[in-house]
Amino acid sequence: MNKLAYMISRAARVFSSDTAVVAGSRRMSFSQIDSHANQIARHLTGHGVLKGDRVAVLLPNCPEYIETDFALIKAGLVRLPLNPRLSAPECLYMMGNSEARALVFAPEFLEIVLKIREKVSSVEHFVCVGETSGAEFAHSYEKILTQQSDDEFSIDVEDSDPYQILYTSGTTGRPKGAVTSFGSRIATVATVLIDEMKVERDDVLLTVAPMAHGGGTKIFPHFIRGARNVVLSKYSPELLCRAIQEEKATTVWMVPTMITMLLEYPDIDKFDLSSLKTIVYAASPMPYATLKRALEKFGNIFIQVYGLSEAPNPDLLLPKEDHRLGATEQENQRLKSAGREVYGVMVRVVNDEGQEVKPGEIGEIIISGDNLMSGYWKMPEATEEAIRDGWFYTGDMATVDEDNYVYIVDRRKDMIISGGFNVYPREVEEVIYRHPAVLEASVVGVPDERWGESLKAVVVCRNGCNVSESELIDFCKSSLADYKKPRSVDFVAELPKNPFGKILRREIKRKYWEGRERMVN
Repeated sequence: MNKLAYMISRAARVFSSDTAVVAGSRRMSFSQIDSHANQIARHLTGHGVLKGDRVAVLLPNCPEYIETDFALIKAGLVRLPLNPRLSAPECLYMMGNSEARALVFAPEFLEIVLKIREKVSSVEHFVCVGETSGAEFAHSYEKILTQQSDDEFSIDVEDSDPYQILYTSGTTGRPKGAVTSFGSRIATVATVLIDEMKVERDDVLLTVAPMAHGGGTKIFPHFIRGARNVVLSKYSPELLCRAIQEEKATTVWMVPTMITMLLEYPDIDKFDLSSLKTIVYAASPMPYATLKRALEKFGNIFIQVYGLSEAPNPDLLLPKEDHRLGATEQENQRLKSAGREVYGVMVRVVNDEGQEVKPGEIGEIIISGDNLMSGYWKMPEATEEAIRDGWFYTGDMATVDEDNYVYIVDRRKDMIISGGFNVYPREVEEVIYRHPAVLEASVVGVPDERWGESLKAVVVCRNGCNVSESELIDFCKSSLADYKKPRSVDFVAELPKNPFGKILRREIKRKYWEGRERMVN
C-alpha cells in the first residue's frame, strides 16, 4: 500500500469540488489536483521512470509544483527539490550526485536545464511546464494532461522506501544528500497536525517561501485536511499583505528574514490582515529584538519550529502560548528558546561523553525518531559519523532549562576561540540586534596576531538610521564580558544569504581569512 497516495486520493473524494489551490486568478479543486497528479505519475512511469528513481523539480511556486509532488508520491519516485535560487553548478552537482533520471522544470530555467542535459548523463526524461520553445527535447506538461488517463494511480511502497533527497547547505565542502523515507514523511505529517499547525478545514495556508524548502512541506497536511492552499510565486511584503487580505489567509510559514522585511514595510497598515492567526517561522533563529517587534505588531500568533534536512521539521517547537511578552526580562527568557520536543521525536542535549547536560551547561542537540533520515546518499562514512545508536548528532550547541526548553547557542563549528575563551556568535548578535539602528548582523572570528581570533561584527543598518563603530562596541559593553564584545565593526549594504534566506556566516568569514592556512568553516 502507498499510504501517502491514499491520503491524497481520499482528500480528492471527500472535498472533491472545494477549492484546493489558488494561484493568482487560477482556482483548482481537490479533484483537479488529484487527477493531474495521476496523469503525471502515469506519464513518468510509462516512460521508464520507475519506483525508486530520483526526479528533480525545478519550478517556481505554482500549482504544477503541488501536482508534481503528489505525482512522485503516487509513483513511488524519489523527490529531489531544487531551489529556484540555486546556481547552475549547484543544480548540476545535485543532479549528478543523485543520479537523477528525470527533471520537471519551468522555461525560465532553460539555461540551467540545457547544461544539465549536456553534462548529467543519468537524466533521460524532461518535462517542461509552460512554453517549450527551445526545449523541444522535453515533454509538454500541458500536453500530458490531454493525453493521459486521470484514473486513480498508485504504486505500492514500503515505509522504508526513499521518499526524497534533501541536500544540506554545504557549509563545509560539498552538500550532502539526506535521504528520508515514506515512513519519515508520514511521521512528520502526523507531528505537524498534532503539535505544529493543528490544521482545520477552514484554514487557508499562504505559501511564500520556496516550495523546495520547509514551507512547501506544509501544503500536504493542509490538502489532506481539506484546507485551502494559496501560492505566491515570489515574496514581497506587498504581495504577501495583498494575498492575506484578498484570500483571508489564516496561516503563513516564513523565515525570519521575511518577517524582518515585513516589519520594515511602510504600507503594512493599509491592509486588512485580521484573518491571520498563525505565523510559523523556521530555518534560522529569530533575534529576540526582532521577535519582540513582531509580537508587538501581530500579537501572540507565532510558532517557532526547529528541524534539519536530516531530521525534517518539526523537532522542537515553541507554541503560541509561549510567545507572550512578559513584564520582566526573566519572564521573556523563554522567547529565546527553540521550544521543547514535539510528538514522535526525542531530543536530548548531551556533552562530549554522551551524558545529558544540566541546566545552564552547553551540549550538543541529538535527535531520534521515525522522522530521521536513513542516511546520506552514497556517503556511508558520513552517515556513521552523524547517526550513532539511533541518534542523529546535529552539530547544534544548546542549553536546557528546568522545564526542558532548549536554547540553541550556535553551531559547534561557528564557535570563536579568542585568547583561549570560547565565544558563540549568536550570543553577541542578540545584543547587537537590540540597537535600534541595526537591521541585520553577523559576528565572525577574524585573524588576530595577539588573540588568535578577534570578534568582528558585520552589520546592516535600518533605512534612515546610522550608528558608528565605537557606539556599537560601547553598546555591547554593558551586556557582554569584555572578551565577548566585538573588537571591530564593518557596515555593509546587505549580508550574503542562502536560497532560503539564512545568513551565510561562512561567506562573511571567507573574506577575512583569504590567503590564510586555516580552513574556513
